[in-house]
Amino acid sequence: MAKGDVIGHGKETQFSSENQPSPEAKKKGWQKKRLLKDLADILLQGDKLNEFKKLAKDLGIDLTDDEMTLEVAMSLKQAEKAIEKGDTSAYNSVMDRLKGRPQQAIDHTTKGKV
Repeated sequence: MAKGDVIGHGKETQFSSENQPSPEAKKKGWQKKRLLKDLADILLQGDKLNEFKKLAKDLGIDLTDDEMTLEVAMSLKQAEKAIEKGDTSAYNSVMDRLKGRPQQAIDHTTKGKV
């Protein structure tokens, strides 16, 4: 990146020694992250864990408890929704995750004019 390039908030760099979050903002960020981690742990316990493991087994995937993360559980639910309900949006999400989002052609010839 060249000097003088603007990144965000009109500044050359997003974070510099002068542009740092306050200690209160850092603390809130860490609290939010811990809260989300706790929520993920709660969602992967008991009946919910068994539900996700059954879903994985139904899809032909053998997972241990350690392999079952919130990301894996959410991906399983998307795959189930795509397969069971024929949900095109869920299918696209799963395929984008597996194979990467297809490149889209952009027409630069009109310069934003129709």
